[in-house]
Amino acid sequence: MRIPLAVLAVALPACGLARVPDCSIALDGNDPQRYLCFGGEVRLRYERRGNDDFGTGDGDSDAAYLLQRVALQADLHASAHWRLFAQALSAIQYGDRATASPINQNPIDLQQAFVDYGFGDVAASRGRLTARLGRFGLNLGSGRLVATRAAPNVPYKFDGLQLIASRGREQLQGFLLRPSQESRRKLDGQNDGRSLWGLYATAPTGWPLPATLDLYYLGARDDQRRYVRGEADEQRHSIGARLSGDRDPWRYDWEAVVQVGRFGDQEIRAWTLASDTGYRFRGHPWQPQISLKADYASGDARGTGRRLGSFNPLYFRAAYFNDAALIRPTNIIDLHPSLQLKPTPALTATLAVDLLWRATTRDGIYGPAGDVLLRPATGSSRWIGTSSEASLSGSAGRRWVWTLSYVHLFASDAVRTAGGRDVDFLGGWATFSW
Repeated sequence: MRIPLAVLAVALPACGLARVPDCSIALDGNDPQRYLCFGGEVRLRYERRGNDDFGTGDGDSDAAYLLQRVALQADLHASAHWRLFAQALSAIQYGDRATASPINQNPIDLQQAFVDYGFGDVAASRGRLTARLGRFGLNLGSGRLVATRAAPNVPYKFDGLQLIASRGREQLQGFLLRPSQESRRKLDGQNDGRSLWGLYATAPTGWPLPATLDLYYLGARDDQRRYVRGEADEQRHSIGARLSGDRDPWRYDWEAVVQVGRFGDQEIRAWTLASDTGYRFRGHPWQPQISLKADYASGDARGTGRRLGSFNPLYFRAAYFNDAALIRPTNIIDLHPSLQLKPTPALTATLAVDLLWRATTRDGIYGPAGDVLLRPATGSSRWIGTSSEASLSGSAGRRWVWTLSYVHLFASDAVRTAGGRDVDFLGGWATFSW
């Protein structure tokens, strides 16, 4: 396999405002707010999958391929108020290229291109409003509902308008967006069948338990959403709250979301509870940390009728449960304990298991894109299976990071009866950024 030399970028090094950042060219020696900043990233990611989608797909469910993602970006700060940012991206899949998804295969694309105008003082403590127009990525809170989808070659991106008001650690975002439509051989266009809008507020609580409180509303439209009960246009409204913080040796991230709206001519009533709680053992060799993630995402308990109960995680981070990115957090209950060790400051090892159930047997098991992997079967149990996970990640300086990951999901008898099988995932990826 021949792999062409890649010298491009995805993540921009942090650029400070108090001085001209290291990654930049000063445009005015007397004005540190005027500079041109370049940054880059090269990522290679190998994946080997056995019985992907529980082995229920129409084609070969075993696959091995190499993903190459490269990009180049420029960040122009023309003044204390104006900023222009552009990022080109190349995504290529080696192996199974004929069936490669557009999220892994697009040799040339415009990943981001936006202009910012800032109102008010540059110092965040005095308050500032930034208006952003164009194409850009969006991360909200924990990424349980909106994230950039970093694992595939092509991250999520949106076209539209975003307003960001900030003062100190307080922030309020408002946005009106449409996701891009991924293509395999041309610049990604705009997806006219889907849209996203909302408000997202973040502020410290000031409570005795140190925490940051996020409150948000998200509206989403999709003219072709599919569930076990059928396919129709959907308009969904999500109202959520998230409490996250760190009080040594504890850390915590708890979130609740309620969803209403319509699916065709049916009402939507869905919800989720998600938590991630960890404890660090200070003063011990390898700095052990134990964590427990627990999730409940509602399913369609009625199966028929005028009310849909399936939770929709919208544009969630793809590797939600683990690096295999096998299941969508819809109609899911899971308990996910893990142990993390740090043999050296630059090396982290993680061991975990994930116990998975369906929230209701009247709804199915969904893949990351929302496709139905396994439909409900009469008399089947909720139990999906157990995944065993091991990963090792490290860094070399501040520019190189790498990860090795293995996941095996032991399918339940109910999954096997429905035609599914055990799932294997082996992956490794390395990233160089500047």
